[in-house]
Amino acid sequence: MAETTRVLVVDDNADLLETLSLILRRRGFSVDTAENGAAAVAKFRQGRYDVILMDIVMPEMNGVEAFRKIREMSPGVTVILMTAYSEDELIKVALHEGVHRVVHKPLSIDLMIAMIKEAAANQPVLIVDDDPDILETMTRTLRRQGYQVVAARSGEEAVALEQDIACHVAFIDIKLPLMNGLEVCLKLKEINPGIMAIMMTGYREEVKELTDKAMAASAVTCLYKPFDPLNAVALLDQLGEIPCQIGRRNERQREYISC
Repeated sequence: MAETTRVLVVDDNADLLETLSLILRRRGFSVDTAENGAAAVAKFRQGRYDVILMDIVMPEMNGVEAFRKIREMSPGVTVILMTAYSEDELIKVALHEGVHRVVHKPLSIDLMIAMIKEAAANQPVLIVDDDPDILETMTRTLRRQGYQVVAARSGEEAVALEQDIACHVAFIDIKLPLMNGLEVCLKLKEINPGIMAIMMTGYREEVKELTDKAMAASAVTCLYKPFDPLNAVALLDQLGEIPCQIGRRNERQREYISC
């Protein structure tokens, strides 16, 4: 792991909570714990986590209710739910609403760690463009290819989203109102130094200076409009870092794993 993955472990079983947190710390993760859903929501307000590993059945607030409240703060949050019970209806609801995965206790530690690493790597793609048609077309195309996508119509919106959702790649239109693409690129890298920026423009000569500066600021490349959205998919595949092969799937094809 290039950067330490931050994990929040949530369970009302104190012994299991201690054991899981100890194992994950020994494997190199940064771990915080919460003893119930309400405490998990409070912890999430205080800090940002790459993955939340949370029990479903807990007093006061169950894992699905806690997930919903956390998702209100961060729509792209990655949550893996755990259960020792056959809560089939609750599990179906959770998966439909966007929980990353559901696992059954007793847990396979190696599989759980692999899932946490995969979930942390499978961060969404950010698309920033003030043209609603291009934004919609790219979003639809990438989602059909199995990528999670976050869309923003302005630089300001993109920056606000990145503060809540750690995106791995950003497609950024250079000619944006108020905050141009170069400024957006630099600001996103301040928030998330590991983000890979891909610039886009239909004004090759007009924005050449901004394009050159973005490339000098470590942007990966520039796509010149009009381009086939599948070219963006091919570029993501070439980058290789996202998502890892076991993590790439359609958002509607969430996996229900028993281990």
